[in-house]
Amino acid sequence: MQSFRIRLNVVFLLIIVSLLVTLGLYTAKLVQSIYIDVLEKHLTTEVHLIADDIVYGQLYKKPDVLGIRMKQFAEQLGARITVLAQNGKVLSDSDHSPATLPNHLNRPEIREALRTGTGHAIRYSATMNYDMMYVAVPLKQNGKLEGLVRIAIKITKVQETVRNLWLSLTGVLVLVLLLYSFISTRITRSITQPIEEITRVARDITRKQFRSRIATRAKGEIGQLAQAINSMALSLEQQMSAIQENEKRLEGILNNMVSGVMLISDTRRIVMMNVAVEEILGHDVRKYIGHLHQEVGKNSGLSMFIDRCFETGGKMREEIHLYYPEERILDVHLGAYASEDGHVKGVIVLLHDITSIRRLEKMRSEFVANVSHELRTPITSIKGFSETLLDGALEDPEISRTFLTIINEESDRLNRLVTDILDLSKIEQKKMPLKFETVDLVQLVHETVRLVREEARARDITIYLPLSISCILDGDRDRLQQVVLNLVSNAILYTPEGGEVTITVEDAGVNQVELKVSDTGIGIPAEHLTRIFERFYRVDKARSRESGGTGLGLAIVKHLVESHHGMITVESREEEGTVFTVQLPKRQIEHS
Repeated sequence: MQSFRIRLNVVFLLIIVSLLVTLGLYTAKLVQSIYIDVLEKHLTTEVHLIADDIVYGQLYKKPDVLGIRMKQFAEQLGARITVLAQNGKVLSDSDHSPATLPNHLNRPEIREALRTGTGHAIRYSATMNYDMMYVAVPLKQNGKLEGLVRIAIKITKVQETVRNLWLSLTGVLVLVLLLYSFISTRITRSITQPIEEITRVARDITRKQFRSRIATRAKGEIGQLAQAINSMALSLEQQMSAIQENEKRLEGILNNMVSGVMLISDTRRIVMMNVAVEEILGHDVRKYIGHLHQEVGKNSGLSMFIDRCFETGGKMREEIHLYYPEERILDVHLGAYASEDGHVKGVIVLLHDITSIRRLEKMRSEFVANVSHELRTPITSIKGFSETLLDGALEDPEISRTFLTIINEESDRLNRLVTDILDLSKIEQKKMPLKFETVDLVQLVHETVRLVREEARARDITIYLPLSISCILDGDRDRLQQVVLNLVSNAILYTPEGGEVTITVEDAGVNQVELKVSDTGIGIPAEHLTRIFERFYRVDKARSRESGGTGLGLAIVKHLVESHHGMITVESREEEGTVFTVQLPKRQIEHS
């Protein structure tokens, strides 16, 4: 209570000081006003006497007499007297020659005198170069306006008196204020310092500076308030630290999720998106935060499901197809979350990219169908010819030999098919480790061509070998030989008799080797070029089967090249030929 009384005394002190200042201001203004009123009345009386004298003697018609008379009045009164004609022209002036003075009709005191009978004004005189008080009255003869007379006096005395009064009041007030300011400062410091500390800490808290504390020894209510705020700041610091830690965890989890997460508020605007959504939908996360969800999901149909989830307030699961920025299949989970009163506050959208799963399912289905189809042909042949032999054909040696030859060929074909399937499976599952060593690709090509040279001669096909002497790279010799053998065998197979197969090996750059296998064969139609590396895909199915091909050779080649961190491309024109280009790195260490 003592502190309250001190503060109350200070308030009363401020009120008293305010009243003293107000009273001083009012007194100074009152004295100035009274002084000016008395002076105006005095001048008004004098100017009427002068006006009566001028009218009585009709001095406005006698310029010489008028000038002498006005100077006499001016000397007696210590003022400036000016007589004007009714049009404002100066007839006489006690201080200046009338000819040097301008027309005075527009002076404020003259206009007021013409309007009301007496004109008053306090203004700066451009002629005298200081402030003056003016009083003007009209000169009337038998009710007719004959001119005007104006008396003016310097108001420097008035201003000086008022200035002295102001200085006295100001001095007293300053002394009083200084005295009481010293006293009140000592008193208010003990009150305001803890409040200022409390204010500072409160501002720091609003700026999220929760480590700020109040350093004060104040007692009583203010001390208790300071301790309460310090406790609140400590609690907020702990809570915000926990919240920030949770936010970082949540942000880390969301940004490292493969699935996309979106949060839609009850205003139908996006309030959160993770990086996966940006990758799946092709939209910049920062650009669409705060925007309506229709701007992101309208084209894909996602917005329709979000609106439906808002309406039902439940959970949904849908599958949608995207065609931009690339074709994708998404498994979409939507769930609404509500407040305690059951009002839907928002919708959480979870996006799973199942494109690869669906593609894998399709590939597995096609693979099973293709394997079944490919296996059915040799098995059917073996079974059919075996049954024929068992039914009696075994007695005929010639027929038996023919059927057994076919069974043997179909068994070899079945064995090649199973072997290729197993090899392809091992390569795709990375279960066929590559043994990298230094390989001369030119020498490897020469060694591989020897294996198919007899087949080429039988078909009268000319094979042109690389012109370069050597080309060294890192690779698995057996797998690279398998790549070359498949490409050269295909070139021979699809080249008519008398055709040509050309193999070139070139240094394509700092760490690149380029192998090309070109032929003058039947070529590949343009619509098939994008699919020739698929398993069991054949352009000419009848000819492939007749040659004993399994349809897996190019798929194996593609996987082996990619296992060497290389790339294979194809160019072809029907009836002109085909060119397979394989690009391989010289050093595999850079890809390890």
